[in-house]
Amino acid sequence: MTKKSFSRTKDRIWVGYNVFAGWLARRSMPVRKAGYGVFGLALWVAYILPGNKVRPTFGALARHSEVENTRQLFSDFVRGFCRGVNRIEQVRHGRTDAIDAMLRIPEQERLEAILQEGGAIIAIPHTHASLAMGRGLGRRYPILALVRTTGGDERRAASETEIYENLGCEYLDIRVEKPALVARRVLSALNNGRLVVGTVDRIRKAPVQPIDAERDTVRVNAFGQPIGITGWPARFGNKAGVPIIPSTIVQTKETISLHLGNSIIPDGDLPATTQRWVDELVRLVTEHPQEWTFALDKYWSRALRALE
Repeated sequence: MTKKSFSRTKDRIWVGYNVFAGWLARRSMPVRKAGYGVFGLALWVAYILPGNKVRPTFGALARHSEVENTRQLFSDFVRGFCRGVNRIEQVRHGRTDAIDAMLRIPEQERLEAILQEGGAIIAIPHTHASLAMGRGLGRRYPILALVRTTGGDERRAASETEIYENLGCEYLDIRVEKPALVARRVLSALNNGRLVVGTVDRIRKAPVQPIDAERDTVRVNAFGQPIGITGWPARFGNKAGVPIIPSTIVQTKETISLHLGNSIIPDGDLPATTQRWVDELVRLVTEHPQEWTFALDKYWSRALRALE
């Protein structure tokens, strides 16, 4: 009974937020900034409360990233989070002109040279501006975005779908589609010279064996700890003969920049290829730790704090 009541409470909170967010997205920037500041306040409360995992997580992330001031890192994280929520809601409610103009790709010529040779996989972490970046990228290049709607709450999933429908590109919900269909669509896109873009930093407990084929999970190391991470980039990259480009997104007040990492060429060794792109993704995350939304994911938090 308690679990059901808690679920209903979460649903009611989401419905209230959904109505509020729709109203707020149509207000002026100062009003939006104040409204989304509520999220920042909640994050700061979590940071300050004794016994929480937020502060030690950011302390560990700061050390992994060689950042001297943990509090400043968290302050930058909160600012970016609120900015990202604002931009996501702008996309969801169709107010996309400004978002379209924000995208910057510092190595655009390199990306276009890669696309002249065929398709590519852009593997990104969950950052504050991942979805807003996808909107801008989808306006410039033919892409297939791999997305995952929330399971168990259809109202939340419907709200997320509103965002994906406004990305301006083809997208595929890998939570609801059958794996065989996902494989066909991804390989078709890559073989036709398109970009396949997906967030790849959702992790779980490391499998005992190098590969857990049933869960499509590969055992690798990140931040000095074993983790289980998705195998699809190395698998599809090898089958299609295309590079994996770990990347991250950095935002400012005026811009959303897609920073490309070093290309990883799959060689048929699934664990080794996966470890190489994970190493590159971790490098990018530690270069821009304030942008990494999933720093507060419970699995990543444990990995970050494991050596404390």
